[in-house]
Amino acid sequence: MRRRFLKSLAAAPLAVVQPPAPTPSPPPSAPPPPEPRAAELLTDLVRARFGEHLDAAALEDVKKGIEGALQSAARLRQVPLGNADEPPTTFEARPRRPAARRPR
Repeated sequence: MRRRFLKSLAAAPLAVVQPPAPTPSPPPSAPPPPEPRAAELLTDLVRARFGEHLDAAALEDVKKGIEGALQSAARLRQVPLGNADEPPTTFEARPRRPAARRPR
């Protein structure tokens, strides 16, 4: 009885039916470019929230930073990624810290 059961288990993986392959979905359309006034609107938001702490030169620096970030984001969106692309993972082995000695 037990031998028949074990033989049936050995043959079970052979009897598995593969599901049909999924149909590929159409590639997503390219995202629209950022609105040209986005930097101005975000700068206005910063001015409304932190304006009392910033002078005109500081606000201009903030606007330049926002414009740079929006340009970087637009360039990143242009890089095509596949479904299996993942962020890089960096492994770094570090020795454990020595345990603190307890007084006896």
